[in-house]
Amino acid sequence: MGDQKNTILAIVLSAIVLIGWQYFVGIPKMEKQRQEAAQQQLQQPAPGAAPTPGTSAPGVVPGPQGQGVPQLPGQSGVTVPTQQLSREAVIKSSPRIAIATPSLQGSIALKGGRIDDLSLVKYRETVDPNSPAVELLSPSDTPHPFYAELGWVAAPGAATKLPASDTVWRQVGSGALSVDRPVTLAYDNGQGLEFRRTISVDDKYMFTIQDQVANKGGAPVTLYPYALISRHGTPPTLGYYILHEG
Repeated sequence: MGDQKNTILAIVLSAIVLIGWQYFVGIPKMEKQRQEAAQQQLQQPAPGAAPTPGTSAPGVVPGPQGQGVPQLPGQSGVTVPTQQLSREAVIKSSPRIAIATPSLQGSIALKGGRIDDLSLVKYRETVDPNSPAVELLSPSDTPHPFYAELGWVAAPGAATKLPASDTVWRQVGSGALSVDRPVTLAYDNGQGLEFRRTISVDDKYMFTIQDQVANKGGAPVTLYPYALISRHGTPPTLGYYILHEG
């Protein structure tokens, strides 16, 4: 009986310690971090302002003896704040291909060839079955950008024109992306290279993306493919001092 009382007492004391730490340490620390983040954002230079000494232009990080080292698209050395629009406004502002499956709905942006609009139709924001579907991916320039992008990097020193985030792809054929109905995007760089991206999806959540490059020019070209899942900022949470992602 005495051991049981000791166990209960230890549990109660542990709970008091955890709650006290959260109240007196965790919450003040989180509030301090929020204030510091807000202050840093206010101190960031306005778009178009000249970089201060010691900083580099977007897309270039300082290298030896002042030389610039190219980075992957979306991984620029300096983040320039842009005006945020609503998710709906951004989606309507560019040409897109619809995504419609039993588990997913959304669209693919022809500008940039990104998958950046995706909702989980079987999961709702609240226990109310009529509440909005959980939004997984959102385009850039929205409050919480989260998207998948793919592309190529040219060999060092090459001046090859490659599709970028502002490149508008062309859909081969028509129709939405659905189960057993893939879609194909195409882009011609005007220098003999034709890029094709075929996107398919199953009846659950699995996307399969196949990229191809046809070289119709007379000289060989070396390209390095990449794929990124990009998220800007911190996703919204319930206010706990721990943010786990994985």
